Amino acid sequence: MPNAVTKHYLAESSASKPLRETARELRLPEAYAASYGTVQLDRPLFVPEREIGDFAADLAAVFDILVSLPGRLFDGDLRRYCAALGMDDRLAELMCRGATGAPPLYARADAYHDGTSFKLLELNIGSELGGLDTAQLNRAFLARPEFADFARRHELGHVDTIPRVATALRAAALVDKPVVALIESTNGLAAHAHVFTALREALRDQGIDLLLGEIDELGERNGHITLRGRPLDVVLRYFVAGELVDDPAGQEKLDLLIAAPKTVLFTSLGAGVHASKGSLAMLHDPDVRATFTPDEHAVVDRVVPWTRLLGTAADQDELVQHCRDERRNLVLKPGVGYGGVGTVVGHSVTDEQWQRALAERRTGDHVVQRRVRPRTEPVLNAETNAIEEWVANWGIFVDPAGYAGGFVRALKPADGAVVSYSNSGTRGTCVFTTRTS
Repeated sequence: MPNAVTKHYLAESSASKPLRETARELRLPEAYAASYGTVQLDRPLFVPEREIGDFAADLAAVFDILVSLPGRLFDGDLRRYCAALGMDDRLAELMCRGATGAPPLYARADAYHDGTSFKLLELNIGSELGGLDTAQLNRAFLARPEFADFARRHELGHVDTIPRVATALRAAALVDKPVVALIESTNGLAAHAHVFTALREALRDQGIDLLLGEIDELGERNGHITLRGRPLDVVLRYFVAGELVDDPAGQEKLDLLIAAPKTVLFTSLGAGVHASKGSLAMLHDPDVRATFTPDEHAVVDRVVPWTRLLGTAADQDELVQHCRDERRNLVLKPGVGYGGVGTVVGHSVTDEQWQRALAERRTGDHVVQRRVRPRTEPVLNAETNAIEEWVANWGIFVDPAGYAGGFVRALKPADGAVVSYSNSGTRGTCVFTTRTS
């Protein structure tokens, strides 16, 4: 059932055309509008402040467990841990270059709400996070008089992620006005230029002028990494290990970054080891669970759906048979991947297709995860004034101070099983918190 504020918003929107059409009449900042202005859902989503704050605290606890696993299981040897995840050797070697084993808590959960609580689908750990600038959308809603009145009466709030990012970058640089460059892989900027331009727009309001560049443009001078000759205090990494595997020149630049004494790499590729869905699978491995404290058992069982590695499981034959029997309740995913690429949703394929997918994934870092059945979110179509049901994939940021903001991607169930902007039916919106449940 929708929460009380959602019910009020639907009722008031149905009776008020200006409120109903708010999402279609927003005045967005230029770069943000160019990036996201055509993919807006017809309303924001509302969540109790306490509920999302408690979930963020659980995410921080899960993060601590994930980061501790190489030490618990392999005496801190990250390469052995990667091998246990079934990770490709070349990918693992890159991720381990410069890894400290202690990445900062800078993460975004992708989560479903099952009608009772949030459930974690994956935890994206590292600097290459999308959706950081969604508070631009919150502010645009609040600039509309009809919505501002609703927000005042229902005591809505929101957390702006960008000031938290700016704080993290300044802390990494140890200066108030750091020179920061977002660095993509070689030829990697063009595909997401609109996203990065919107992020630069948002950070400018926090006093940070974000430079944009690619890894092949980096140099070194007097201990500083340089971008097109300009010395940098911080490199905000948006390239990932998979983009450097076949790029020897890019790997040389990575080594420069790691060794540079006067430029901080935020964050290292090593964060990706802990972000692997294989690491989530470790949390349900019987031998790993034997190392948990009672509190760790409780938090994993509360928020992490049953997940197992297929390729390295000691009970692989039994596990695969279980997967065959439970097709409709399971999802197959690559351990390292983004945007739903390579995901096979059991209930949306045939038995034959499922068995073929299982056979193809018996080696490597593929995982199987129990399907979370998300509650749908009712959305009033601004054009038809009819209620439509949407599945919401919640992006929930967490940092050392706790809940650090959120956004939602949403999809009608009939339009597919993977909620991602790679699916043309996906729409986005912002999150407002409520004082009441």
